[in-house]
Amino acid sequence: MEKKLYILLLFPVLLWSQTNSNKNVHKYYYKNKIVSIEEWRGVDKLMDSIKTYYNNGKINEVFYFDSKGKRDSYSYQYNDHGEKLVTWNFSHGKLLSRTDHKLPFNNKENEENSKKYLKLLNELNTKTNFNPTFLNDLFNRGDLRARLGNRLLAIDDLKKVDWIIKKNESDTTKIVSETVKANRNKLKSLLYDLFANLYGDLEMENTANQYYVKAMIAAPDDYRILYNFANYLQQKKSTDLARYYLEKIVTAHTGHGHARWSLAKLYSDIGEYEKAMENITIAFQKEKAIIQHSSNYGGRDLRTTRGLIYHKLGESEKGIEDLKEALKMDKNNSYAMKNLGIIYLDQKKYSEACELFEKAKKLDYTLVFDEKDLETLIESACNNIPYVETITVPKPFVFPNPASTVITIKNYDYKSFDYDFFDFEANAVLHGKSSDGSIDVSKLNAGFYILKISNTDSPQTFKIIKE
Repeated sequence: MEKKLYILLLFPVLLWSQTNSNKNVHKYYYKNKIVSIEEWRGVDKLMDSIKTYYNNGKINEVFYFDSKGKRDSYSYQYNDHGEKLVTWNFSHGKLLSRTDHKLPFNNKENEENSKKYLKLLNELNTKTNFNPTFLNDLFNRGDLRARLGNRLLAIDDLKKVDWIIKKNESDTTKIVSETVKANRNKLKSLLYDLFANLYGDLEMENTANQYYVKAMIAAPDDYRILYNFANYLQQKKSTDLARYYLEKIVTAHTGHGHARWSLAKLYSDIGEYEKAMENITIAFQKEKAIIQHSSNYGGRDLRTTRGLIYHKLGESEKGIEDLKEALKMDKNNSYAMKNLGIIYLDQKKYSEACELFEKAKKLDYTLVFDEKDLETLIESACNNIPYVETITVPKPFVFPNPASTVITIKNYDYKSFDYDFFDFEANAVLHGKSSDGSIDVSKLNAGFYILKISNTDSPQTFKIIKE
């Protein structure tokens, strides 16, 4: 079972990440060329050890295996500063003990959440002697491990849950009531949502997108899952798709704090600051709930977001107050440093801005948030040059997206092109030619796809959701 689960885990990475093999070591990479996963195998091709890394290059998890490819001996997890978080002790595939050295939180607000999750995990491990076999126990442990950042172990538990569900669904000898079907779909939606979050953390973007779509299919009215997907799309710069789902949420639930917070960030990014302020104001009404239900609250938090919006709307002092408060909550919040630096740069306080930008750089702002603006800001501030924002040229996009029947490529100079659709495992599923800029997608199954259009002068790639 252990070996099979690792194949299931790493197979999507092999498809969508760069790989490198040197005899018995296999490495997988983040988009920034930093190693994400490193496998060591013996001559028998069984796993000897596996390590995961943060996208700043620091080691995250390390596990060792016996001669049969089962976890064995002591294994460890570290935070992104190199401090040891957890020690596990395995014996030939069975977990014997877990020792926590430091809780994984980055500010005061989510410290209590981490303590709660760890308490529940310890209780579950005690109840099951560290090795649960029942579906609910496996799911709950996978969920708690995911919340505590134990990604590989969480995926192991959840893969077992997925296997049990599929086994039960394949049993045609039993009559299943509508209540049981509904409960099963609910569990599947939660399971797929967890998978999406975990694969997203590993930057396996297409796999994460597919699991989000599967989660939405299993529970189309669950707006929490819809929000998680929209938030992930926003992180990956799929602005149009993210806005579609976020607006869908607030249309149904006007006071949805998390969706309003995300919309505020989205509208701020595209320069629509009045809309951004409208949404952040509503989000602040749910500030306590947002902090309580955000397992890794920080970074581009509510005050960090509103601080820049205030400045862009001409209320810089309020913006400075918000950002200083955000830095009191987390002194290493590099996003708050960058936003505060932007205000000082616009006020021509170059030395203060330069100092903040340089500190944000040392804290790996660019890697943590996948943003590309810091070097330009440093060049301006540290050379006493006023900063001029770059005007973004509108790019081609697909409409409608999500789609059900026919799509059109908008803002594209060509009407005739070849097109190819690929599923999340890189399998070609649809090929054709367009002569009028439109494509019939009605024959595609519901899911996530990559669309590539081929034109000698301007090839393009898009992410498509088929509903």
